Amino acid sequence: MSSPVPAPGRRALEAVLLAVAFAVAHTQSPLYFSNQNQYLLHGAAWGGYGYLAHDWLATTRDPTPLFSALVAACYATVGPWPLQPAYFAIIMGYFLAARWLVAAVPGFPDTRAARMTFAALFTLAHAAILRWASVEWLGVDYPWFLQAGVAAQYLLGPGIQPSAFGVLLLAAVACFAHGRPVRAAALAASACWFHSTYLLPAGLLVVGFVVERARARAVRSALVSGTTALAVVAPVVAYTIWRFDPFGPHSDRALEILARVRIPHHCVAARWFDIWAGVQLAWVAVGLFLARGTPFGRALAVAAVGGAALTAVQLATASDGLALAFPWRISVLLVPVATAVIAAKLLAWKSPGKWGELIALGGLIGLVAGGVAVTACGLGYRTVDEHAIYDHVRATAAPDDVYLLPVQFPAVGAGRGAVSNTFAPPPRAKAGTNQIPVDLQRFRLATGARIYVDFKSVPYAVEEVEEWYRRMRFASELTTKGTWDAPGRHAELKHEGITRVISPRNKPLAVDYMEEEYRDEGYIVYRLR
Repeated sequence: MSSPVPAPGRRALEAVLLAVAFAVAHTQSPLYFSNQNQYLLHGAAWGGYGYLAHDWLATTRDPTPLFSALVAACYATVGPWPLQPAYFAIIMGYFLAARWLVAAVPGFPDTRAARMTFAALFTLAHAAILRWASVEWLGVDYPWFLQAGVAAQYLLGPGIQPSAFGVLLLAAVACFAHGRPVRAAALAASACWFHSTYLLPAGLLVVGFVVERARARAVRSALVSGTTALAVVAPVVAYTIWRFDPFGPHSDRALEILARVRIPHHCVAARWFDIWAGVQLAWVAVGLFLARGTPFGRALAVAAVGGAALTAVQLATASDGLALAFPWRISVLLVPVATAVIAAKLLAWKSPGKWGELIALGGLIGLVAGGVAVTACGLGYRTVDEHAIYDHVRATAAPDDVYLLPVQFPAVGAGRGAVSNTFAPPPRAKAGTNQIPVDLQRFRLATGARIYVDFKSVPYAVEEVEEWYRRMRFASELTTKGTWDAPGRHAELKHEGITRVISPRNKPLAVDYMEEEYRDEGYIVYRLR
């Protein structure tokens, strides 16, 4: 016997409680983890944090100005702590969008037992405790492949960053599934305001909406949907072309540096397409097949075909520009939608009863407890312990100080990059892989001090990419070859504005123009005389 339909208020409370449970089980990183060290920088500098307003990278053109404005508002008023509850709300929104979407899957039973079981299954695919266990026992974060796209791209990541607003794409699909095509198109386009790399996947999704509405002979609805999306996204396109000039005559070298030096794990198919990418694509195919009879399923199929066609073009032409548009990024939406649809179809095939509801509730409680354990025990999001040097720099840095970190180009031209390191123990970078070293990547945000350059954080305007590459070559030569006593080196360092040099303790520097200022178990800080 199915459970009675709850009142709207009780159903809303049920949805919110399940979303909270999902967010707790998913967990999030502490601040200043991984990509946050790039995407929070402009906002922190704008918000007056430390001396970052004059950091070189913070003065480059901002690719995510709306996100940076929100970050700056936090820093300028109460500090960065609101970013954590904000991301918690985004994670909840992701779950609520998936829950709303599966309500439109034909045959999905509208019972509390089915809704509870779906929540448990969907949370299972995202739960931190299972991802940690997979890494500990099997060496690979296998559950990640049920929620992330190919090429190491995703909607939900470890913490708040511009890509997390791709949740708006999932909300758009749910909106379209419930007969609101214009609102769906606007939501898809609005994701681009937070991260311009969603321009192509959002465009493919809107094309899917328009084609499906036209197929249903709702021509006016199709036209209004497409026009609305264009109106919403037009300022983003204009800003991107104006500030970054990706089609300029001198852009080829910068595009090559970004695609083949900095992020080949996102851009070069030979680096990310492996057996697990194939499994993910098969998973997407199953999900689209099960949703084939629905308007949203047909719209997603159009988007998937478009992404596949553009991917084929990129592979045939080896275009760095098209690679940086990420035609395969539509997979970050298709994979979690497939996970949700497959779970919903399983429940449509075999509707759970009272015992099923109790089992799902027990499982959900266990996943929530696991999320609490991951957070409380520090089982995920681990980095090298560098607190001592950060404390020293925070206490001694001056406005004009610029720190040269021991950075170098990692082996990004080889090995696989399409893996999750969220629950791997530090240090994560291994010899012969293209994983980015994690040492000192939090330096700017942890101290508020300026640095010369690092590999993790990079600008996107053409001439700024070339300047970043020049700086990286200079710093990498010093780090790898140790040419500190080359003729004119002291003057060269001063000309670059560098006032402090940090070196690993096991590689001390012995040059007459430096004096040791600080030493701990990991690093030595030198002051240029």
